[in-house]
Amino acid sequence: MDFVKIRGKDIQDCFMQMKMKYGPEAHVYEQRVVTEGGLFGTNFMAKKYVEIEIGVPEQQTSKERVEKKLQDLKELLRQKSHEEAPKKKSLNDIKPILQREKEKEKPIFMNPPPPPVEMETEEEQEEEDGIDQDYVYEEEETVAIQPEKEEIGLSIKSEIVRKDSSLIKSSYDSIYLRRLKERFVKEGMTADYAEEIILKADKHLSYIDKAKSSAVNEKVAHLLEERISIDSDLFSRTSRGKRKVIFLIGPTGSGKTTTIAKLAAKYFLHMGRMVSLYTTDNYRIAAIEQLKRYADTMDIPFHAIKDMRKFKENLHRDGSELILIDTAGYNHKNPDFYSKMEMYTEAFTDKDSVENMLVISATASYSNIKSVMETYEKIGYKRMILTKMDEAEYLSSILELADTHNKVFSYFSIGQEVPFDILPASKKILSELVVYPEKVKDIRGEAFSVSS
Repeated sequence: MDFVKIRGKDIQDCFMQMKMKYGPEAHVYEQRVVTEGGLFGTNFMAKKYVEIEIGVPEQQTSKERVEKKLQDLKELLRQKSHEEAPKKKSLNDIKPILQREKEKEKPIFMNPPPPPVEMETEEEQEEEDGIDQDYVYEEEETVAIQPEKEEIGLSIKSEIVRKDSSLIKSSYDSIYLRRLKERFVKEGMTADYAEEIILKADKHLSYIDKAKSSAVNEKVAHLLEERISIDSDLFSRTSRGKRKVIFLIGPTGSGKTTTIAKLAAKYFLHMGRMVSLYTTDNYRIAAIEQLKRYADTMDIPFHAIKDMRKFKENLHRDGSELILIDTAGYNHKNPDFYSKMEMYTEAFTDKDSVENMLVISATASYSNIKSVMETYEKIGYKRMILTKMDEAEYLSSILELADTHNKVFSYFSIGQEVPFDILPASKKILSELVVYPEKVKDIRGEAFSVSS
């Protein structure tokens, strides 16, 4: 165990430095108040500081901690997948399933052949049960309607299938597919999008697999994974020699300030990039102080943008490779926001690669997320950071909206702790959380993830 002393202006400042530099493995053993300076050896005009002594595990570098935590996460996901692996069924278990599938197949997928012509007496016909006659009449009526459906054009027919719930139920015969589709719609996914996924899964599953909930869930998760796009490199598509500038945009309460601190810690502390922090939020004093404290702890430049002249001067002197800018949480429906964003963007030159990145909360409703995404299209963005995943009950809506709006996930924020509660976006994690919402409690973040 190595022992290290940390000094700060208060106990909270000391704890933050401990977390940022040494991670959750560090423990406090002693804390004290110390004075420094003073005239003629007295306490007059002396400065008071809080000093803590912490213990840090030996021979455990930042990179080793990162790799260990990521390995623990992969092992956890692997164990969960093995626990939910389907049990093998015997032949006697499969026979009733096959028989039921065979019985369902006849009335759904093909018209029954006409009955053979037999000479029956009037007495035999009168002895038939009345209930059976009603059933035969209904079945014959269904068969009679079938040729009319076949004559409809393919595009019109597909529209009818999407809109008519009764026809949708008859298009696939797995109870697990039906339940999954109903659950997706209940969680916020649109019926059309859920139907598209379920129908595709139905085409790729055998009759035996359709009778297994694990096989159905696995196939649907795989299909959802194909709909997700990710790009976690903040320097992606940045020309060599250019400085990367990222505006974190999003509505009030989406978690922009905390997210920008996590990204700064990842790229500066672990990856060794030169990073600067800026903020345009001059309304919330507490937010400015919070971001400044993060910057001071990491010993990186921080500037609050109050006027354009000062802003341009700071940019001209700034030698960082990456500039992260926290924007104010304006109402996205306020037109004044867009004019200010345009003014900030014009402060940069051709040597800068400027990008807007939308920060959106996973706890928001489908209609709210859609409104925010479409409104921010006016200033342009491609990538998104999904925050508060640990607080969300379902993630079906955000997956669909990102797919239909052709957006890319960059990072997942899963808690408030800086810098650890963040993960590079993962197709597998998001798709599995949509199919298995209960798994969200097993996800753990790590700010210092190993770059691929």
